[in-house]
Amino acid sequence: MGGMVELQNVLVNLRYFALGPITASFGYRTYNVILGPTGSGKSTLLKVIAGIYRASSGKVVIDGVDVTREPPEHRDVAYVPQGYAVFDHMSVYENIEYGLRFRGIPKDKRRELVLSIARDLGIEYLLGRKAVNLSGGEQQRVALARALIIKPKVLLLDEPLSMLDRETRDRIMPLLRELPSKYGVTVIHVTHDWDEAYSLADRLFIMNNGNIVEEGDPEQVFSRPRNVFTARFLGFQNIIKGIAEVTDNGSIIRAGNILFHHDEKVSGDVYVCIRPEWIEILSNEEAPSDDHNVFRGVVTEVIRSRLGYQVLVSISNDIVFTVLSKNALKPGEEVLLAIPRKSLHVIRAS
Repeated sequence: MGGMVELQNVLVNLRYFALGPITASFGYRTYNVILGPTGSGKSTLLKVIAGIYRASSGKVVIDGVDVTREPPEHRDVAYVPQGYAVFDHMSVYENIEYGLRFRGIPKDKRRELVLSIARDLGIEYLLGRKAVNLSGGEQQRVALARALIIKPKVLLLDEPLSMLDRETRDRIMPLLRELPSKYGVTVIHVTHDWDEAYSLADRLFIMNNGNIVEEGDPEQVFSRPRNVFTARFLGFQNIIKGIAEVTDNGSIIRAGNILFHHDEKVSGDVYVCIRPEWIEILSNEEAPSDDHNVFRGVVTEVIRSRLGYQVLVSISNDIVFTVLSKNALKPGEEVLLAIPRKSLHVIRAS
C-alpha cells in the first residue's frame, strides 16, 4: 500500500488550457498539498494522475510502473471529486460497497470491509440512510470511505473541504491528516485555502498558470518563499522593489526614498517581502532597538478583520505598508513602524 507518484515532463494540451511541462515527485505515504489560485491547473493535474485526462507527452509513474497509457481503473488510484459524487439514489452502505462489487468481492467479505471502514470514519450510524439526506460533512466521510475501501495506493482529493462550514472542516482535518499513516496511502490534495494547506501538508506544491512554480516544506514556503508570485499569493502584502548593496554587516536596500537594513549580504535588484504581522506599531514612549528598521508614516485607511485591524500606513509618496494592529487607529494619525531586520525576506529579481 502507498505509492510514490512521479510526473516526468508531463504536458497536457486541453482546448483552452495547457498544463506543464511538469516534473514532480509525491513521496510514499505522504500528505501532499497542491495550492494555487482558481484556474492554475490544480484539478487538471489531479485528473492526469487519475487517468481522466491523458498526458500529451511525458510520463506518469506510480510505484515505479509507467501508467501513462493505463485507464483509471488500472492505476490503483482513488479520486474524490469536489462535489464528492456520492450516488444519491443509493444508501450509504451501497455507496461504500460499490467499488468492491465492481471488483467482484464476495458479499460476506464486502460486508465485513464496509462495517470496518464505517466504524473507522465514525459513520456506522449512517449505513441505512439514503445518501440524498446527508449533510456536507457526512457526504465527505462517505466519499472517503468509498475511496479508501478499495485500498488504493494513491488518494486524490479535489478541494475536499470547500463545501463545508468552518466547524465541520475543523472536525474533518485531523481525520484527513492521519490518512497516510492509518491507511498506508499517498495523499495528493488540491486546495486554494492557505490554512488547510499549512495544517495538512508534509510537502507543499504551489501552482500558477499550469505549472508548479515552487515546492517545499510548508514552513519554508510560507515564511521564506523563493519567488514573488508565491510571496504575494501567501499573504506577503508588503512587497517592495529595491536595489541592494553589500555592507560590512549585511546589506542596504534602497526603495524609492527609503532604506532597509538587511542582515544577509545581497546585491542587485531585489524584492523586500514583509508580512503585515511582522511590523510593529510603536507607542510614542517606546524606543526602537538597533536591530529594527524604523519608519515614520501616516495612517491612510483602517479595515476591521478577524485578527484585529488591517492598517494602511503611507511612508512616502509611493510606499504604503499594510500592518496588523490590535488597536483601531484613525486615518491621519502619525505612527512609528518597526520591522525586525531578521524578519525581512529578500527575493532576487529575476
